Amino acid sequence: MVMVRGLNVSRRKDPEGNYVVAMDIGTYELLKSSLGRLGLNVEVMGNVVVIRDRSWSRINKLINVARELGINVNED
Repeated sequence: MVMVRGLNVSRRKDPEGNYVVAMDIGTYELLKSSLGRLGLNVEVMGNVVVIRDRSWSRINKLINVARELGINVNED
């Protein structure tokens, strides 16, 4: 079982050219309204939520919102 705490962000792109963000369900619940406002694609996989987007600007806005809420942000 994979345990993901807070917001885990990778600056490297996946093979499809997307930036990838992983978080746990608790963090997702806190950020759900911001994700909708930013128009980010959300994939729920059990207790892990993965977000993929081509725009670093939108990912960076999500990181800033998470930091404002006091969520731990791990950047790779």
